[in-house]
Order: sequence, then C-alpha cells, then structure tokens
Amino acid sequence: MERKLPRFHPGAILREEVILAHGLTVTEAAKLLKVTRPALSNVLNGKAAISVEMSLRIAAVFGGTAEIWQRLQTAYDLQEAKPKIDKLKLKRWQPPKPKKAPANKAERRPVEI
Repeated sequence: MERKLPRFHPGAILREEVILAHGLTVTEAAKLLKVTRPALSNVLNGKAAISVEMSLRIAAVFGGTAEIWQRLQTAYDLQEAKPKIDKLKLKRWQPPKPKKAPANKAERRPVEI
C-alpha cells in the first residue's frame, strides 16, 4: 500500500525551518549564502531545485549537511516524476531465453579463431 503524503518542495522547508526560524529576510539569507536574491527566491518558492552547490552553501552557513538537502530534493523529485512515469505503463524487460545447444556434433557450427 502506497502512502499519499503531501509534496513539500525542500525550498519550503528551507524557508520555514531555517530562514524564517532565524528571523532572516530572503535578501539577508541570499547575502549569507552568496547567491542572488532571485536565485534563492526561486528555490524557496519551489521554482528551482536545491542544487548540490546550494546544498553545500546551506550546510556551510546554517549547519547540518548537504546530504540531507539532497535527499529531500531527490525524494521530492521522485514524488513529482512517479505519476508521469506511471502513465507510461512501462513493462519490465525480460532477456530472451537462451537457445538450446544442438544435441549432436553435426548440427554445431565450427568456431573460427
């Protein structure tokens, strides 16, 4: 049974749990992270993904690890992509069954070396 959880972009978590929780404005946080305000705003509003570089910046400035931000982004990306892929109704590939070897020597092909 698949759990239906709400999809939260990690930028929303960054906005609520880090930036607003520290009483910062987007402009102040952007300066701390040494990114442009629009770049950070796009992440916070779910219009851009948290890149590996942004993850490293967040960890360096606010603590924690870059890995947690990447896991959050990956989990979000997978949730977003799954319905699109499900609609394709992809089927698992099965390799062809191997052919049986000929029973007698006359039916075997010579091997060239």
